[in-house]
Amino acid sequence: MLQGRGVSPFANLRLVRADATPAPGPGRATRHRRPAAWLLAGVALGALLWASASPPGALRAIPAGERAALLSRTVDELRRSCADGRPQALADHCRELATFASRFDECGGPCAELVRRELAPRPTR
Repeated sequence: MLQGRGVSPFANLRLVRADATPAPGPGRATRHRRPAAWLLAGVALGALLWASASPPGALRAIPAGERAALLSRTVDELRRSCADGRPQALADHCRELATFASRFDECGGPCAELVRRELAPRPTR
């Protein structure tokens, strides 16, 4: 008893079973997603660098499913990052993406239009 007030010194403590596991915190899922996202971005960047430094026929050596996925990610990034009104700081990156996409035999229709738009000379005035 605390100084005769009838309150136990252990009143604020709670019992925890030995087999109880703590509930996952809100940050636990985020901690696992971030490394996966960075890994995926690194793989895509590595493939982009490898393909841009390799001979033109090297893209044909990639299995069709992987080639289609790589082209799809590249075109998605072109649409997302390189639309009208983008920051000027992305100009070189967008040109590289468009050049890379143009190396795919499968780049036709909307993909070819994105490439043409990005690689077309821009007026300076």
